[in-house]
Amino acid sequence: LVVQPCRYLAQEAVFQLALSLRDEVQDLKAAGCKVIQVDEPALREAMPLRNDFKEEYLGWMVDAFRLATAIAAPATQIHTHMCYCKFGNCMDAIDRRDTDVNSIENAEDDATLRDFQKIGYQKGLGPGVYDIHSPIVPPVEEMYTKIKSFMDCMDHKELVINPDCGLKTRTWPETIAGLKNMVAATELLRTELIMKFNVY
Repeated sequence: LVVQPCRYLAQEAVFQLALSLRDEVQDLKAAGCKVIQVDEPALREAMPLRNDFKEEYLGWMVDAFRLATAIAAPATQIHTHMCYCKFGNCMDAIDRRDTDVNSIENAEDDATLRDFQKIGYQKGLGPGVYDIHSPIVPPVEEMYTKIKSFMDCMDHKELVINPDCGLKTRTWPETIAGLKNMVAATELLRTELIMKFNVY
């Protein structure tokens, strides 16, 4: 007698949050934003332990995400970010959200990247290049090697380069140095692709 009302209230709360985010997306659209990121919707973290509720939950989580972002202009890129979870048991739901780019935590290992590969993911994907929770700024060569390894799992045309997550845990000098090295590593690989394979 308790389960159904709780499910209903949870679903309604999620859709109300989605409508609030939709207002924000509408404002960003009106301001002329070409790229809008709606951060990780806790798709995996809040997933019920009981299998009989899992598909229902995933269904309205996907619907809520699309409700929040569908107001964006067709030419606007919708990004999202997911981190520090194993997503292998909800990849279909992630794909159904229909984002243009998924950014993922990936500095520690390529498990999530390979989960995307398994479902034949065809949209933009941004595996994290370096761990933003560490004060250590990886050298350009290390970032270059990391980025190059991504192409074992995905087409370079769908690859979006970014740090592992937001940079608020880092100081300004660490942030600037890390981003400069990441851009330099990206330019190295881009140049290599152009020269060797005549692609961009």
